[in-house]
Amino acid sequence: MAGTAETTRLHTPLSPFQRWIVSGKWTKTVVFLILAFFSFAMFYPFIWLLFSSFKTGADILSLPVTLLPKRWTLDAYLMVMDPTRANLPIAYVNSIIVTSGTVISVLITASMGGFIFARLEFPGRDYLFYFVLSTTMVPFLTLLIPLYIVMRELNLLNSLWGVWVPSMFSSFGIFLCRQFVYGIPRELYDAAKIDGSGDFGIYRNIILPLTKPILSALAIFVFLGAFNAYLWPLVILNEEKKLTLPLIIARMANRFGGTDYQAVMAGSVLVSIPPLIVFLIFQKNFVRGIALTGLKG
Repeated sequence: MAGTAETTRLHTPLSPFQRWIVSGKWTKTVVFLILAFFSFAMFYPFIWLLFSSFKTGADILSLPVTLLPKRWTLDAYLMVMDPTRANLPIAYVNSIIVTSGTVISVLITASMGGFIFARLEFPGRDYLFYFVLSTTMVPFLTLLIPLYIVMRELNLLNSLWGVWVPSMFSSFGIFLCRQFVYGIPRELYDAAKIDGSGDFGIYRNIILPLTKPILSALAIFVFLGAFNAYLWPLVILNEEKKLTLPLIIARMANRFGGTDYQAVMAGSVLVSIPPLIVFLIFQKNFVRGIALTGLKG
């Protein structure tokens, strides 16, 4: 009888919940829920910022803190887009000009530098590369005064050129591209040399197309760094019509001796749009570029 009862129990069909537990799919569900929770926790401040940009100043400061506005309004956006108040449109243009020039120049110099240090042979190449790499360890604050003096001698103070010129080269970008180019089979370079192609032709026709993944990742890093730069533009710029977005946002945060929370919220949302667009454009190659750089070299 006992054996019959045990056999009956073993052959009893499992419930859907029991089958789900036995299959092991619950682990994936738990991991998904944990990741979803932390993702929401990380994204929540931006969601609150977005909704707060449609609140009134009193609503932002009211307690308890609420996510949705009690009264929806566009006053904050009208405020920051008013040239007589925040000068945000001109700052937008200034930031886009400086950031675009920085990204383009860094991608060119980093890809060329990476190709030169990875494939061309010349005396002192390795020592020169170590010197370039060592500059990544120098804090920017130690270079602030020398850079200011150089820009003054070049008559580039209080100009967008003065913001852009020091950021034309990136030692980190050169290192990233060099590591990636090392992973490209040398046979391609040798075959192109046998066919009579010059070094610049190899760089343009072979290296550039193959380095798109790492250049996409580098473009995101450089864009974020240049677009959010605050200290160097603060030092070199003093005319309001030449200020970049971070400086304008900082001024709005302390206008008239107090904090203009409405303007800060709306301005921060508008400042966040270009980095999001850039990331969406380059996201396909971003992870792939970083992964390939770590595996090759």
